[in-house]
Amino acid sequence: MISNTKTKLTSGAKLFVDFLVSENVDKIFGYPGAAVLPIYDELGKQNKISHYLCRHEQAAVHMAEGYSRVSGKTGVVLVTSGPGATNTLTGILNAYSDKSPLVIIAGQCEKLGCNNFQEADMISITKSCTKNNYLINSPSDILPVLKDAFKTAQTAPKGPVVISVPRSILIKEFESEPVEKTFVPKLNVETKQSNIIRMIDTLKHSTRPAILVGGGSYESASLIRELVHITNIPVVHTLMGKGIVEDLSLGMIGVNGSNLANSIIEESDLLLTLGSRLDSRITGGSDKLFKNTKIININLENNTSSNIEIYQEITGDLKVILQQLLLYIKSQNIMFHIKFDWIDKIEHIKKTYFNENLSVISSSDNRLVTENVLNIIHEYTQKYNPIVTTDVGQHQILASKIFESKTPYNFLTSGGLGAMGFGFPAAIGAYLAKPDSLILNITGDGSFQMNMQELGTCLEYKIPVKILIMNNSSLGLVKQAQKHYYGGRIYQSDMINPDFVQIASAYGIKGVTIRTVDELKSALNKYIPQNMPVIFDIHTVNFELV
Repeated sequence: MISNTKTKLTSGAKLFVDFLVSENVDKIFGYPGAAVLPIYDELGKQNKISHYLCRHEQAAVHMAEGYSRVSGKTGVVLVTSGPGATNTLTGILNAYSDKSPLVIIAGQCEKLGCNNFQEADMISITKSCTKNNYLINSPSDILPVLKDAFKTAQTAPKGPVVISVPRSILIKEFESEPVEKTFVPKLNVETKQSNIIRMIDTLKHSTRPAILVGGGSYESASLIRELVHITNIPVVHTLMGKGIVEDLSLGMIGVNGSNLANSIIEESDLLLTLGSRLDSRITGGSDKLFKNTKIININLENNTSSNIEIYQEITGDLKVILQQLLLYIKSQNIMFHIKFDWIDKIEHIKKTYFNENLSVISSSDNRLVTENVLNIIHEYTQKYNPIVTTDVGQHQILASKIFESKTPYNFLTSGGLGAMGFGFPAAIGAYLAKPDSLILNITGDGSFQMNMQELGTCLEYKIPVKILIMNNSSLGLVKQAQKHYYGGRIYQSDMINPDFVQIASAYGIKGVTIRTVDELKSALNKYIPQNMPVIFDIHTVNFELV
């Protein structure tokens, strides 16, 4: 049979770029090298895709993830072979842990297994931290691979994919069919009616129910609101569930959660978990938090922590299952009545932890306290409805409790992996997705130094991110663990920092040193409204417990 499909002469590199244009990709984060120069050459000939030159490939992936989380689009990264490709691994694993759709295109040497220059088998290396990965062996592979890669990244559960391509295929000319946009079918995985009936029966017979909202609830906020309105069941959330229905939530649970939220879980007899895998940061590595609680878990993946006993596991599309649940409740005119003693118990817990301090410090130190600093920053910036990114450490724990999030993209953090160095590049990506928003990067002195070279990216592309460094000259969370679990022996968690204001100046960026509350308030008043990047070097107390 003769095909009527028209073909045209193209090169592998041009086909890559034409496909990205067809997918409405408008931003790429990357770092060039010889293996991918053919793609860079084609990018330079067009004006529909903007490329952002990062200073490190790990940061490029974090930028793409920040961009993806805020824009809702698939983030795209372009790097060269060998170390260019392997430098992306932390970012890839972070995106895999937090279910962010990314496509990483990496150059490859001509033949693996020959000890070639910059040889790195990215297919083997990334097998455990991607949804799929692809090695392109011929020009005819390009379109099928690209289509499947974007479809895979965008299909829930979303996540990163890696495409490895040799330079010889990028420069080869050949006949190719026209490029068309990839169709990604909507997920529609419902559950059996018997599961819905059993779930409702369990909910009705519960005397102390609670709902836990996790990061997998991202697209189900309105349905969760409706369920809470009908049932009046109290709500708590995980770190990655922050911003989904935060105005309804009584707080964040987990190892670093609030006493209020954790106490509600401990006192409950039934927990309906929505889009959470109940990992060790929630449970603390034991089942103590849920020892008296039946758990109904609704999640797209059956990946709940192995040390948690699940009463009813429902695997499927949370949005569809909630629709099924609400439809059945309405059709059967089912009424839910929360017991007064459970309401009274929750009110008692609220009073117990009213105005609880989030941190404890040494009274002999007169420097700024991180909790107070973040409260002031929140007070001064909440009118802007900022997008907040954090790194990992004590500042992350405190920021997650202090900053209110109206949407999931208002608070970006590294949840599953806990990657120091995520926050600053993610903030750059967030700005490029939503340039009219105020972007705050709340970071620590240790975390910021992981990727502070991206000040060059800020300078080059005029990214007005506000970088607020909690500078305590230590790795605060590590030191806290040493105080707690290692007899107070402090080793390798104190450090000498550079002058961050001088570093900012070297990049042509404004920096300000802050040591008092008055200096902090003055700097926020002066620099938050200005459309330029600013480093706030905030010197805080050397040791806090959070």
